[in-house]
This record gives sequence, structure tokens and C-alpha cells, in this order.
Amino acid sequence: MVAPAGASALGLSAPQEVAISTELVFREWTGDTTAPEPRVERLGEHHMQAVAEEAGKQAQTRYLAKKFKQAPTAIRKYVDLAWAEAEKRDGIEPELLIAIMQKESSLRPKVQSRYGAQGLMQVVRRWHREKLDRSESLFDPEVNIRVGADILEEYLELAGGSLTKALHKYSGNARGYPNKILNESRKLAQVADQAAVNG
Repeated sequence: MVAPAGASALGLSAPQEVAISTELVFREWTGDTTAPEPRVERLGEHHMQAVAEEAGKQAQTRYLAKKFKQAPTAIRKYVDLAWAEAEKRDGIEPELLIAIMQKESSLRPKVQSRYGAQGLMQVVRRWHREKLDRSESLFDPEVNIRVGADILEEYLELAGGSLTKALHKYSGNARGYPNKILNESRKLAQVADQAAVNG
């Protein structure tokens, strides 16, 4: 006797009983006729935002690498760190942090002033000990940008939300500092926005 084709496929040589399990699931209709917002649309908006953000970061990296004649890979790291720190805070844009880094250190992470200010955002450890661990180095870009952003956030709060006053304090009351930072911050935002539109 030859086993049916289906039985052969299952490795059965003789007629045998095969139990097939099916499960039906019934859901109670709630009477709600409003359809939920399509998940695809939400994912699409998130994807578009991520694409625009990436285009902005790339454009800022190219702009800064050319301006400071530095390797794009190093610059991109600073750009990414600035964006990550800004995302954690209200009232602080990544372009603002990048503009401060430009003014303070020309995007050189190992620079130190004669007053002891160190790193990309020129942080003076003795004035801000509580913002970092003893083992942390202000020459580490990640640490420096985090602490610099903490300082700016603190000054912004003390200044009642006035960015100009916060920047003035950050600079040690250097004349014209806030305007220079804000102008460069706007330029960086334009670079990112233009890339997002063209991308």
C-alpha cells in the first residue's frame, strides 16, 4: 500500500491519524468606530525627522571641518555630542553648544588657557568640581561638552531664561560674546535647515 502524498511529506509510511490543531480567537466588538491613527504615518514622520536631523548634522560637520581645517570624523563626534546634550535640556540648542566650542577652543579638545580653562568649552575645573568626578578629564570631549552644557543650563536658570545674560556669565563678562555666539548659532542652524530642505 502506498501512503498518500501528504503522509509521505510528513515522513509517515503507513496510514496514520494526524491531528491538526486550529485556534479561533474571538474579539468582542466595542462599538468604537473611530480608527486609531495609522502607525505607518507616525513612523513615517519619525523617519523623516531622523533623515532631516542626519542631513543637518552632516552639513554642520562639513561646514566646521572646512572652517577649522580639521578631519570630519573628529568634528562629527563633537556635533553628535552637542546634539545629544542639547536633547536632554530645555532652551539649549545643539548649535548653541557648537558655537561656544568654536569660540572657546576653535574645536580643539586638548587646549588649555593660562587661567586653567580646559577643553572644547573651556571649563575651569576648580569652579565646577561638583559637576564632574575626580577621574573624569575635561580634555575628554564627552565630559567637557556635558559639563559645559550643565554650566550653561545653570546660568540660563539663574538668568531667568535670558540666553544673552547666561552667555555673558559663561564668558566671564567678555564684551560682545553673547552676540558672537548667537550669530554663529544662527548660522549653524541655517546650515542644518538648508541641508534638511535640500536632502
